[in-house]
Amino acid sequence: MKRLLSFVCLFLFAISAYGQANGKLQIHYMDVGQGDGAVLISPQGEILLFDNGFTQCEQRSVKYLTSLGITHIDYMIISHYHKDHFGCTKAVLDKFPLTKASYDRPGDPESVTDAYNAYVAAVGSKRKHVNNDTVITLDADSSNPVTINIAAFGGAGVETTNENDQSVVAVVHFGEFDVMMAGDLSGFNTTRYKDIETPVSKIVGQVEVLKINHHGSDHSSNSRWLAKLKPRVAMISAGNGNTFGHPTPTTVQRLHDTGIVKVYWTERGTGATPKPGRDVVANGAIKVQVSPGAGQFTVSYKTKTHTYSMWPTPYNGER
Repeated sequence: MKRLLSFVCLFLFAISAYGQANGKLQIHYMDVGQGDGAVLISPQGEILLFDNGFTQCEQRSVKYLTSLGITHIDYMIISHYHKDHFGCTKAVLDKFPLTKASYDRPGDPESVTDAYNAYVAAVGSKRKHVNNDTVITLDADSSNPVTINIAAFGGAGVETTNENDQSVVAVVHFGEFDVMMAGDLSGFNTTRYKDIETPVSKIVGQVEVLKINHHGSDHSSNSRWLAKLKPRVAMISAGNGNTFGHPTPTTVQRLHDTGIVKVYWTERGTGATPKPGRDVVANGAIKVQVSPGAGQFTVSYKTKTHTYSMWPTPYNGER
């Protein structure tokens, strides 16, 4: 009985110390409604949050992170200063203290908002600006570290003042497995936006998983971007009832035309009609997992799990 109690105590301690770590790389694309938020859990239990949503913070972001057994956040990367990406910062960090750093883009936002002020106050002295040499390494002492490279920010050399255009571009590398996270990056030259995707795509190279920029808006995910990255699967974070028509039919069609095996949506949104066999509306969080040294990865939602092979060649970015 004593041995059993000791084992239970050790097991509970492991859950408390390492959250939902299971020896695999996990990326959970949270259902935050019309916004963005994803949490990465390294094989050894380090936690990195990519954005954190805005609406119903306690019922969405905080509740989901709690369900994973997370007790703190090691790192956070804020893609840009729009509230649907970082409006839950205070609510999240009040529950899960930030232990190391929050990275964001240098330069002032388009306008100083209440959400921006709340973010600055919540992260305090742990706030850091990204630069061209920024690399975050998780499980640094292991034989299978996770690295997050900042591929671009601030428009990637293109002159622009648009907040979406200036999104931080983060690429996750785990062995030969690569994931792209680029906030609301734009891919078309319009009166409001600049094509930032095309120059960035030359830096990044192919990936297995792509988080679709700007919730699947018309001015994101251009054909050159998709052809260069060649994602096996894609994730769209868009909310039911949104007033933007996200994800739009033209963007979803581009995803299908590129040959992406399957596109996963956190919610149905208000734009394109999902295509059977090509689109999956999860109506909840979507979890990607990969084991060290594996040649395949899984995508799970609800009670479903799909398995995909990885690209046979490693990361081939130019940097």
